[in-house]
Amino acid sequence: MAEHEHGGEFGAFLAGFLTGALVGAVAALLFAPRSGEETRRLLQEQGIALKTHVEEVASEARSHAEAALIEARRRAEEAAAEARRRAEELRKWLEESRAQFEQIMAQRRGEASPTTGEPFTEGPAA
Repeated sequence: MAEHEHGGEFGAFLAGFLTGALVGAVAALLFAPRSGEETRRLLQEQGIALKTHVEEVASEARSHAEAALIEARRRAEEAAAEARRRAEELRKWLEESRAQFEQIMAQRRGEASPTTGEPFTEGPAA
């Protein structure tokens, strides 16, 4: 979740940065002492440069997002494998505990052992 929040912060930063860059470039060109034709040419050049920069930043952001997705999938797969391993250990422990419990209960009732079929003896009588 924290990674998702950082991605949103980066997106907001990127949008603000690009907007500021565009406004600053337009303001600089409009207030510079140039002819209208020269100003239009500079605006066009700046627009092309800005477009190229935006494409590069977007490509880099996409690469970072893809890498983060791959890492998140890897971690999720590891966590799922660990959860399966622990669940299997717990299942085995429960089965062993149940068998021990049944053996103790049968011993107290004087019944035969469920595992060996032989009657239990409690030892010497007092």
